[in-house]
Amino acid sequence: MPPVRQLRVSFRTFGCKLNQAETEAIADGFSAAGAAVVGPGEPADLVVFNTCTVTSKAEQKARREMRLALRRNPEAVAVVTGCYAELEPEAVVAVAPRCVVVPGSRKGALASMAEGLVAARLEGLDPLDELRRLAALASGREADPFAFVPGDALFHSRPQLKVQDGCDNRCAYCRVCLARGRSVSLGPDEVLRRALALESRGVPEIVLTGVNLSQYRSGGLDFPGLLEALVAGTENIAFRLSSYEPDRADERFFAAFTLPRVRPHLHLSVQSGSDAVLASMGRRYRRDAVLRAAEAARAARGDPFIGADIILGFPGEGDDDFADTVDLLERIEPAWVHAFTFSPRPGTRAFDMRPKVPERVAVERAAVVQAIAERGKAAFAARRAGAIVDAVIESSAESGGPAFATSAEYLKLEVRGAPDGFEGACSCRVDAPEAGLPADGSSIGGSVDATAAFIRT
Repeated sequence: MPPVRQLRVSFRTFGCKLNQAETEAIADGFSAAGAAVVGPGEPADLVVFNTCTVTSKAEQKARREMRLALRRNPEAVAVVTGCYAELEPEAVVAVAPRCVVVPGSRKGALASMAEGLVAARLEGLDPLDELRRLAALASGREADPFAFVPGDALFHSRPQLKVQDGCDNRCAYCRVCLARGRSVSLGPDEVLRRALALESRGVPEIVLTGVNLSQYRSGGLDFPGLLEALVAGTENIAFRLSSYEPDRADERFFAAFTLPRVRPHLHLSVQSGSDAVLASMGRRYRRDAVLRAAEAARAARGDPFIGADIILGFPGEGDDDFADTVDLLERIEPAWVHAFTFSPRPGTRAFDMRPKVPERVAVERAAVVQAIAERGKAAFAARRAGAIVDAVIESSAESGGPAFATSAEYLKLEVRGAPDGFEGACSCRVDAPEAGLPADGSSIGGSVDATAAFIRT
C-alpha cells in the first residue's frame, strides 16, 4: 500500500490587500494544521481561490486560473471563496465539478477546516467529501469577519492586520459593499493584542487593512484614535495604511499620521478629478477635498508617498471631465496612480448608466494616466537620491547577491551589503535611479550596512 502523502495546498489571491491579508491567515492555519503550502505551479490536493468582484476581468481571471489549475491537477479540489463566490456561487460551481464554494462571508471558517482536511488526507480519503461536510457546517454558524489572525508570513514579509470590513457607502460602481455588507470593526484591544504578538516575533512593519479604514469605529475610537493607541501601546513596530478616503483625511487624521512609526505613505481613493463624475459615482466629496488632503499630507510629512486610484471611462465622462482628472493629478503630483477602466457590475446603479464611454476611449485615457503615474514615480524616486531611508528587506540576499526591500516611503529597493538570509528592518543610502548598482556597500548604521539602487519596474 503506497504511503499517504501530506495534504498539499496552494493559494491564488485576486484583488485587494484585504484579500491578501485573509489569504495569508488562511494559509498559516493550514500550515499550522500540518498541510504543506506549495506554490501556484506545484502539484496540489487543494487549491484555494480567494476571488474579487471589483471588475469583470478579475472574475474572468479567477475562472481562467481555476480551469488551468484543475487541468494541471485533475484530482485536486478547488475551494473558491471571496467576493465573487459570495455574489455568484452558481457561476463559480459551473467552472468545474470538483469545486466547493465557501462564500466570502464564511471565508474566516476556512482556517478552522484545515485540521479536518489534513486528517482526511492522512486517512487516504478524498478531501472533496470532507470539504463539503465542513462547508455545510460553516454555513450554519455565525460568520466572523475577523477570524483572520496574522501568523507566520508565508507570502509577504510585512504582515497585514485586518481591522475593518464592509462599507457603509453605496457608490454607484461598487459591488464590494454588496459582497461584504455594512462596515464592522475589530475592537481596539484585540487590534493591539494582535499587533503586540507580531512585534514580539520581531516583525518590523504592519499594514493596517480594511475595505474602508476611514469607517473604523469601535470602543469609542475612530481610525485616528486607533492609530494613536497602536503607537502608544507598542515600542518598535511601524504601521502602514492600505488606503484612505480623501474626505476623512482631516486635521485629526493628520495628527495621527505624523506620529512616530507611522509610515509616510498615503494612498487616496480618489476615483475622478471631475466634480460631475464624482457626483454621478455617488462619492461623498469633490476634487477640492482631494487637493486639501494632498496639501495637508505634505504639510504634515514633508514629501510623503501619495498614491491615488482613478477610474477611467465612467458613464457620462466627457473630454472636459477627463481633463479635470488630468489637472487634478498634475496638481497633487502623486508618486503612483492605480488606473482602472470602468467595469459595469451587475447589481450596481452604474450598470445601466448612460451614456457609455467607448472602451477604446477609456483605454486611451487610462494610458494617459499611466504615463502620469510613471513620471510621478520617477520624480519621487529621484528626490530620494543620496538619502538614508528606513526599509524592510523582504527578499533576502543569496550568495552575495542583492536583497530586495521596500522603503518607508513605499519605494522598491535593490540592496547591496545585506548578509545572506537576512530579512527585516534596515537603513540604506539610496543611489540615483539611473546610477545602477553601487560598487560596494557603505556603512551607514541600522540593522544592515547597505547601499540601495532603485529597481525599474
